[in-house]
Amino acid sequence: MKIIIAVIVLLISSTFLFTESFAQGVDLTNNFGTIVYQFNGLYYVKDPLTGIIASSDTPDTVIKTALSRGGDIYLEGGTYFLSKNFAGFDLKSGTHLKLAKDAHIVVPSGYIGYVFRFNSGISQCVLEGGDIHELYPVKRSWIGIMMQGGPTGVYINLIQNISITNPYIVIDFNATSGQWINANTFVNINGNYFVRGIEFDFAGKHTRYVDGFDGNTFRDSQFQSGPMTTYGVKDIRHDRNAFYNVQFWDLPQGSISSNIYPTSENTIIIGGLMTHQGFVDNGINTIILDSWHNSLLPNSTITSALIKSTYPPNVNIPIIPQNQGLNMNLPQQLTTGFVKGNKAQFALSQEIPIDINIYGKVNTPRGGAVILHITGPDGVVDQNQAYITSDGTFYFPLIFDRNSLIGQYKITGLYQNSNLGSLFINVTSNQTFPISTPSNQSTMIVPPSDSNETLSVRINDDARLWSQGKISDDTFGNTIQYLINTGIIQKANENSTSLDRSVHIPTWFKNNAGWLADGQISYNDFISEIQYLLKNGMILMPSQ
Repeated sequence: MKIIIAVIVLLISSTFLFTESFAQGVDLTNNFGTIVYQFNGLYYVKDPLTGIIASSDTPDTVIKTALSRGGDIYLEGGTYFLSKNFAGFDLKSGTHLKLAKDAHIVVPSGYIGYVFRFNSGISQCVLEGGDIHELYPVKRSWIGIMMQGGPTGVYINLIQNISITNPYIVIDFNATSGQWINANTFVNINGNYFVRGIEFDFAGKHTRYVDGFDGNTFRDSQFQSGPMTTYGVKDIRHDRNAFYNVQFWDLPQGSISSNIYPTSENTIIIGGLMTHQGFVDNGINTIILDSWHNSLLPNSTITSALIKSTYPPNVNIPIIPQNQGLNMNLPQQLTTGFVKGNKAQFALSQEIPIDINIYGKVNTPRGGAVILHITGPDGVVDQNQAYITSDGTFYFPLIFDRNSLIGQYKITGLYQNSNLGSLFINVTSNQTFPISTPSNQSTMIVPPSDSNETLSVRINDDARLWSQGKISDDTFGNTIQYLINTGIIQKANENSTSLDRSVHIPTWFKNNAGWLADGQISYNDFISEIQYLLKNGMILMPSQ
């Protein structure tokens, strides 16, 4: 029988709306039946009782393997660059998927599709935590969370504490005649630089109590608009959908904060920023209690804050230094690629994308966002916005890869007519970033220059054969072992020794071997990469 949930609004207790969803705030991986993590350039699925289930050099495969198991799943911290073949993740009923606070899922640039989908018949799932964003340059053609209706419904699921940046739609409800999506709850969703925040898309004839979208709830969520934003919430439809303290910040001129469709009945909107710019209510028995629609404030402190749109959000955002202005850094641990440093210089492989974190603090926060003008080497200015928290901190991820333009990038921050300063990033053919080296980042040991032309020719030939698949990993491993034995490459530490008798080399590194064979990188650079991968356990050699 179809489930119909009646939404009863009680504004009596200051804890009624805002405490329950944050009760599970501690990451305890031992409470989960399946764990996804990264180690030495590979991705793994592990059952704490039986051990490793599967491994891959792309995260798509292992995450899908974990989701196929269902139950309690934990995604450990790190950056998960999804492959170009990524086609979306589907959850099973009863799944609890928790992403660590520092787990970053990066969709390919230009990806078209959804990231997480709740399909027909899916119920009693929990999806929480982490961050989803698109690889630079962003195209905004994807959907963060898809609720895909069906004849058996999508119902009683909880989605909370997730940050979604640069999608086309943050949350999409999609159904047609005979399909329904009921009683799902979204809490503390942080949407950034989207075209549409929440969309209700229903095709065909709607029959009340038979199909459509009923009794869904959205609470304490922040959506930071950008110049591309057209809607906060588009086409609120059907029965008893409720919005508590849902904020759409800095909507551009001509955009619509939200609109209520004529087939909507008993919609509830309390507090937030949803009924100001371009708001249209064509629904039946709509209940609105906010600063635009009510002048009487109840005694409840939280209710008053909601109506005035001053209730403080609880947004997952990194802890950053308490200093005014712009700053930037590299992630503490690179999961892919190689780094060679010399004081203030970082050289990064063009093949492997890397995040540059732009962050800072304003001394007198008054809401809104920091405007970031990013001027590329071609002179084109890309405008982005970084959401301001209640204490004045802000954060924005900037991603570079081999498709990034070569030259200097200038990043200027503005906040309410105040200039926060500028940052400069020089990108060379080796992806050089002139920023301060973290104190825990050791300088790369550069191998000696070629003193034996015959040796460099041999390495070049072996690299070509290996990149073409004409010799095995183990055979190329013998070449690496020779470089170690002759002292050209330093011996890796014991922690990077293979547990079996096989050589383990990341699949993507074959591209670099091909570049050496084609003369696109130097012999010394190639040796430096091998040294780095050995040192950080991404190439594993058999124990001798």
